[in-house]
Amino acid sequence: MRTVLANQLSNVRVVSTDGREVGTLQNITLDTATGELQTIVINSEVQEIFGVERDSDGDIRLPASLIESKRDHLTIQPPTEQSVAGGDTVDS
Repeated sequence: MRTVLANQLSNVRVVSTDGREVGTLQNITLDTATGELQTIVINSEVQEIFGVERDSDGDIRLPASLIESKRDHLTIQPPTEQSVAGGDTVDS
């Protein structure tokens, strides 16, 4: 995977591989010990995407493991129920 600077991700359009317009990337969370991306924080007009509802800040938080690629937009794979409901998400 190529290197992408964090400032290149701010306000990038997020779409899913099944063609859904998800929203705009607002932020990311990472594990400071390992540097591993944990969560992508998406600003979205929709109330929920992939069964995940907006949080109290109005954002949708999805596991970073869903990222497929980054070009002029961020492409994410629709999650399985396990990857969203399981341990891949991070509490806000």
